[in-house]
Amino acid sequence: MSIPGIPPIGLPQQPLPTTGVGAPAAPGGMSPTERANGNPAPGFTDALANGIQQVSQLEHHADALIQDMATGGPTKMHEVMIANAQSGLAVDMLVQVRDRGLEAYQEIMRMQL
Repeated sequence: MSIPGIPPIGLPQQPLPTTGVGAPAAPGGMSPTERANGNPAPGFTDALANGIQQVSQLEHHADALIQDMATGGPTKMHEVMIANAQSGLAVDMLVQVRDRGLEAYQEIMRMQL
């Protein structure tokens, strides 16, 4: 559900990819687009970097709104609270992703060869 004038919380939902991560693999392990232009599809590293960048943008936006309101700008209190909540939730999600990645790494390191 979306409310006009209020951006969605967290990462935007996108349609399932037709190429890249999560898409059905073509013969040879590369998608037709990858074979055509020679560029690899975005992977986990790209998704993680994109997520970190979005969290950073949310934090900067919340900070800018706080500063604007504190200096007497036109920003309303509810806008600051919403932006601050979005930023906090995004940071919490990022910490969870980090923790899960660290747990997976530690589990792999415990495996015996």
